[in-house]
Amino acid sequence: MSTATADDLKARADAAFKQGCYEDAVSLYTDAIHEDASNPVLLTNKAMALLKLHKYTAVIDCCNAALALRPANVKALWRRATAYFGLARHSDAKRDFEAALLIEPSNKALSAELDNNNRALQAAKTPTTTKSPLHQAIKPPRNAQEFERAWREYHESAELLYMYLKLIPMSDLPALFRPSLESGHLSDISNALEFARCQRDDHQLAFDVLTALAHVDRFALAVL
Repeated sequence: MSTATADDLKARADAAFKQGCYEDAVSLYTDAIHEDASNPVLLTNKAMALLKLHKYTAVIDCCNAALALRPANVKALWRRATAYFGLARHSDAKRDFEAALLIEPSNKALSAELDNNNRALQAAKTPTTTKSPLHQAIKPPRNAQEFERAWREYHESAELLYMYLKLIPMSDLPALFRPSLESGHLSDISNALEFARCQRDDHQLAFDVLTALAHVDRFALAVL
């Protein structure tokens, strides 16, 4: 372990984060963690950079590791809750928001996010026959340009992306992604598939989507 090296990497990662270079920040925080795996700050900072990239499953993994080192870690609980919220896992988010508030009961921002999550949780539990305007607007794309515009609109919601992917014939997916498939798309897809598995018990979608993406020339590059 080299604390000096870890501190230097952290400083570079912090600077990259402030500049909005979140991929670089994640890479540098990862290197710093390799040098000093006992520092939960590195893990929670990496989790924040991953949140900016909407890589919710990776955020949860980082926060789990941070909480293993320091169970009463408000930042880890908060960021994991935010990731759960992004995956529409509102019960899990509620648990973490409440745990964080037990540690910092006067934190108004935390309280506001808990309230927001509770509204989403209640909405998910309330039967309704009327779809929201956004849900009603989701429809299969007619071309790659329309697909990309809709993807930018829905990409922050794992639920909306799941619904969108379910509407698209898998045979159309390679042509739709061929001009624009990037690593950010894969992160969004991962969130949607995690939502499918955890919230809809839909395991087939992951197989169908990954099979379709295997026919996209840029898929291997996007994974890298």
